[in-house]
Amino acid sequence: MRAYIIGIFLALATFVHTWTGISLLPPKAAPPVVATSSPNETQATTTPAVATSTVKGTQKPPLIKKEIPPVVSLLPPTVIVVPPLPKPILPPLPETTPATSSPQQTPPPKPVLPPLDLDTIFPAVVKIECPSEDRKGKYVGSGFVLPSPPDTQTSLVTAAHLLMVSGSETCTVIFPNKDRAPSHWLTGTIREDRTAIRKRHDEEGIDIALITLAPITEYPEAKAVFPGGYPSISYPICIDPDMIGDILIHFGYPSNFLNQSYLSKADGKAIAYADIKGIEILLSQDQTSSYKSPIFSYVTDKYNFHPYMASRVATFYGDSGGLAFNATKQCMLGPQRGGTIGGGAGENISIFPLLGWPGAKELLP
Repeated sequence: MRAYIIGIFLALATFVHTWTGISLLPPKAAPPVVATSSPNETQATTTPAVATSTVKGTQKPPLIKKEIPPVVSLLPPTVIVVPPLPKPILPPLPETTPATSSPQQTPPPKPVLPPLDLDTIFPAVVKIECPSEDRKGKYVGSGFVLPSPPDTQTSLVTAAHLLMVSGSETCTVIFPNKDRAPSHWLTGTIREDRTAIRKRHDEEGIDIALITLAPITEYPEAKAVFPGGYPSISYPICIDPDMIGDILIHFGYPSNFLNQSYLSKADGKAIAYADIKGIEILLSQDQTSSYKSPIFSYVTDKYNFHPYMASRVATFYGDSGGLAFNATKQCMLGPQRGGTIGGGAGENISIFPLLGWPGAKELLP
């Protein structure tokens, strides 16, 4: 049993000395070390035994060549994850049209309007004279004629504030000659009851009213002057709300000409739309009478029609009811109201109702 224990101890001592270099045995009992061949060497190459030396009669333990075992890490390996590179953004490929499909349609170009023909506008802008209630005076304004078949009544548009103060159901309609001077006197009839016109103006702020002329086939005096029918505006009513910045033309018989004796033409520019916020009472310029007028709020909306438009132009008494015309789009805007806000160069603003506004369309024939 003792020999068995000594054998185990010697084996353990040899193993510890081999891996750590520490001898558990006395120096004289150390067994000789035999070099082993490296795995990478051939069988003919061996490591010679290491010599021992003696200092003062004492034998030192032999030096043993030690191989260090590889270090094994217990930590998991570090993995560097490289994010994928973004894919390049390529321009879209042009769509291919199948051979069986029709070729792609391109939008038609915007129509180019012909030059504005003022000679067709001037003859249809008229001067209007309505008698006062006491028949001692008259109210003077302007208007313009809408197209109509020759066998029907012809309507002309004017300002409501001119007709609602008339002392009669009829007013004189005066057409100009080729020199733009009032020359042809005819009689027109106010289309609605004047009380209804005043109510709509004073409560809703709509300053539009109509006068009708008898069918020319039934009006010999008119047919003698206009055998081909009443002169009328051949251009349509503006229906495109995108008009801010458009060039406008204003026609009427202003008071700055003696007795409103000349059809004038003034250039303006659309600068804003106006909505009706309410009604206010104002005094006339001579402070002798009062009248009701809309309270306006201004917008530059280009997508919706509004009841009024503001133009940078000077207008005068007598222009009320005259034609405001869009020269850029060549269409009728509505009747002028006469007079301006502001004063001085570039500060005159005229405000007038629009026939293209839904509330005004209901009044047209």
